[in-house]
Amino acid sequence: MRKKDNGELTVTREDMIHKLEQAAPIITQVTGTMDMGFEFSAVVPDGVIYAEPGMLLNYSGGQWPPSEWEETGEKEYKKLLTDFLLDEEWMVKSWGDLSDKELGQWFEDVNNVQSPNEDK
Repeated sequence: MRKKDNGELTVTREDMIHKLEQAAPIITQVTGTMDMGFEFSAVVPDGVIYAEPGMLLNYSGGQWPPSEWEETGEKEYKKLLTDFLLDEEWMVKSWGDLSDKELGQWFEDVNNVQSPNEDK
């Protein structure tokens, strides 16, 4: 973090990347459609995964979470989710390829996921 001349702290690009890397892997959004199934956005250690229509069709027939995960405990579910997000199948946009605006939006999204409804 850096201090502005007026004394306010600002979050630098490097700070945001560091905090996102610490939060990874994390899903920030899951959406679904009737024809293409579910899609998700996520942060992984090397960057981000943007939601793409039909991205889960080959993986789980478009279903989220995959049906074979339904009978797992919390610890096993977290491991399955981590392995799923780190699968090389997903297109990862690296930190260096993100604009400052995109990076700021991911930073905000992760903060919202980690602390939902705190000030609502």
